[in-house]
Amino acid sequence: MKQKRKRVAILVQNLHNGGAERMAANMALELSAYYSVWLIVFDGRDAIYPYGGRLIDLKLPPSEDENIVQRLVKLVYRVRRLRYLKRSLRIDCCISHMNSANVINILSKGKEKIYSIYHSMPSACDGKGKTAVQLHRFIAEGSERYYCVSRLAAMDMAKSYGIAPEKLGCIYNFLDPGKIEVQSREALPEEAAAFYANHPRMLISMGRLTAMKGQDRMIRLLQELRKEDDAVGLTILGEGEERETLEKLTEELGLTEHVYLPGELPNPFPYLKAASAFLLFSDYEGLPMVLIEAAAVKLPVAACDVASGPREILAPDTDIRSFTDKAEYARYGVLLPSLAGEERRGELSEKERMAAQAVKRLLYDGELRGRYFERSAECAERFSTAQQIGKWRTRIDS
Repeated sequence: MKQKRKRVAILVQNLHNGGAERMAANMALELSAYYSVWLIVFDGRDAIYPYGGRLIDLKLPPSEDENIVQRLVKLVYRVRRLRYLKRSLRIDCCISHMNSANVINILSKGKEKIYSIYHSMPSACDGKGKTAVQLHRFIAEGSERYYCVSRLAAMDMAKSYGIAPEKLGCIYNFLDPGKIEVQSREALPEEAAAFYANHPRMLISMGRLTAMKGQDRMIRLLQELRKEDDAVGLTILGEGEERETLEKLTEELGLTEHVYLPGELPNPFPYLKAASAFLLFSDYEGLPMVLIEAAAVKLPVAACDVASGPREILAPDTDIRSFTDKAEYARYGVLLPSLAGEERRGELSEKERMAAQAVKRLLYDGELRGRYFERSAECAERFSTAQQIGKWRTRIDS
């Protein structure tokens, strides 16, 4: 007798902005080969990430203009709607991504198993106050298992919020290097191709345009690099609240023609493949998939050694609790000292100048570039679908 396919729901805010959202879509795509999958979102507008299974839009997006009463009313609507869906679809397992979805998942719990996922560094993102402690303990207690996307983040979750080890776990986010390689062969749009042609040494970054991602530091670094090499340009993929600030800074520094901000793209990989080096200057992370995606297209990377993720990705044989105070040429990329707290105006700080020197070497040292090129597939494979999806199947089938 053919075994009945389990019924899995995946819950996330939206499908148009952010690494957690992209990962939820990717999870739905991969798990739909084994289960009946429903991808449930609070806001289905402007979806750009490819997904698998069937999409259900609750049409209950967040709004910055809502007062506390309106937010509570919307929370109740979300809970009631999701509880009804779980029951009517006979969901066996519901996997949710990030705080807002995790809370709704637990409040709407019926007979299904619940797995919650946190995509950032807990204490850095949510702090260590009483509210954060209560929130994360609530999520952990209401879940079969509370997953972080890096080992260091799981350690931080346990230490900062006192969550029992048996409630915590780590499963890395995953990707398909083969699919990314195919997607990367797509031709660049005409505007992008012209910008790249004018900047043969292209630096690139990808992520939400927000202060903690440090894109303004990349623009300042570009100004320093262009003093010696006018072939260097910078492309920043993504959208967010800092766009206007970044555009203003670019204009102030006379770099308008050398910084490209094309927004959030459904296929960023041709932009990555055509670039010379990838930068990640975040103040904190969870597991920055952008570093792995860069490896999938054989693009050398330089990343600030922050909690958490960069060291686990680029220097997996080292102590993941350690942080460098100088440029570290690790196995899969360059780790830089954290720039969190450094002045964002005026002359470059000592650490920013150190970063600029390391990026120069990444751009011009052929032997170093070749070494990272050779090891890139090995790096990406550690986070491949084949390596990670089996862990999720074990949890769902248990």
